[in-house]
Amino acid sequence: MRNITVKGIRKSFDGRTVLDGVNFTFSEDSRLALVGENGSGKSTLLKIVTGKLTPDHGELFGERHDCKLIAQDFSGKDDETPREFLMRRVREIHKAIKLLSQSGFSLGDNESRLDTILCGDLSGGEKKKLEIVAGFSSNSMFIAMDEPENHLDYQSIAWLIGVVSRFHGGVVFVSHDQYFIDQLANSILELEEGTITVYTMRYEDYLAEKERHIGGQARDWVVEDKTIKRLRRTVEEMKRRAAAISKTAATYRQAKRRLEERIEQHGKRPDSEKEKPKVKISDVEQKQGKLIASVDHLTFAYGDKRIFNDASAELRFGDKVALFGPNGSGKSTLIKLITGELIPQNGKTRIGVEIKWQFMTQDHLHGVDRSISALEQFQKILKWPETRSRAILARYGINVDLVTRPLEVLSGGQQARFKLALIFAQEPEFLILDEPTNHVDPLTWEAIVQAVKEYSGTVLAVTHDREFIDAIAEKLWVIRDRKVFVELGNLSDYLERRMG
Repeated sequence: MRNITVKGIRKSFDGRTVLDGVNFTFSEDSRLALVGENGSGKSTLLKIVTGKLTPDHGELFGERHDCKLIAQDFSGKDDETPREFLMRRVREIHKAIKLLSQSGFSLGDNESRLDTILCGDLSGGEKKKLEIVAGFSSNSMFIAMDEPENHLDYQSIAWLIGVVSRFHGGVVFVSHDQYFIDQLANSILELEEGTITVYTMRYEDYLAEKERHIGGQARDWVVEDKTIKRLRRTVEEMKRRAAAISKTAATYRQAKRRLEERIEQHGKRPDSEKEKPKVKISDVEQKQGKLIASVDHLTFAYGDKRIFNDASAELRFGDKVALFGPNGSGKSTLIKLITGELIPQNGKTRIGVEIKWQFMTQDHLHGVDRSISALEQFQKILKWPETRSRAILARYGINVDLVTRPLEVLSGGQQARFKLALIFAQEPEFLILDEPTNHVDPLTWEAIVQAVKEYSGTVLAVTHDREFIDAIAEKLWVIRDRKVFVELGNLSDYLERRMG
């Protein structure tokens, strides 16, 4: 059986050791989930395995040149078409296009959209699908995926799970999505303090093993919380099946009852043994009832592709709203229209007069100098003294070891923490968040959720993180039939109403 063997890999950046003697074997039937905290070196390890980065010490043996990387960020060019992107990466273009069509990507009439739209105009989800299709159409025996579920809606995640399940080769992947890991992984690679521990078991068994070895009330609570989140998704899927197949209804009711019992017994989280980032958003001036942003009879199209047709909605002060819709439905486009980056053909969008607003883009370093440090960036933009800047950044987990490093060498999760710190430090009244939980570990995720829930201003979030939507949203803007429908409650409330 073909494999890739990683032996004694070490890697340091600016004197800081990230990988310190990593060893594991990756065979053609592997489904390995690589887990660890933000900044632990997961992305670095995948880049080394795929030849994108050279280790300081150690070796790789076996099929080391036959492993493709599906990276976190889009690797194409904004000024090329989707077909040009695929042509540069795959030999069998028809195979790639067939797989792309199965993902829900809109090809247009006679595949015309592949040649008429530029990659720069695609949504985050569409770009991610192109990356995934290019990887799995490359005829490589091994695939390494770095948070592939980012930007994908739940239908697209189901498609991706099917693609990986049918793949006749080895897969190693980084993910913070517990459901995704549960569905695919047959072994867990835990990266901690620069070394790998291999757990030849499924993810739920790994969590139980960690519980036995680490112990403590706080850790028990976290493990149970992850289990409940996983079971909640399973029960939701069973409910959808029960609606279509009546004989499964009794099984669904039993599973739902067991889930409700676990939730009731779970209780409130005890004090954590592990410090998490202290994300805090200062209170803003109360403007209760004030119009913050509006969409008024909006019509917009990219060429012949109509995205919105006479769409209207509004945000009032204190609203916490999540945009919901499938990949390519226009979520990111609507944000660009609200912020003025795009101009509608008819109707208008606007942000209220004298409203202080901040936009956290999918690219966490958009608009900042990637070559300088978080500390320098704070002092440059906010004009704060060093001591104050360091104190705020430390709250977000950008500690003394990271605060002076160039932003471009930080992990995706660390870059997300920096951007949140920079945004929240400016005390906006209106926050626009585009995939705010991408690349973040569970502790940072919880800190972001808590901060948004306590924030008294207005939030408009674009995210495919269903748990995040349920945690923070008080209403949804649902994009459907080229319009925006306002639905009260969170995503679970909305889906339950839709399923009757």
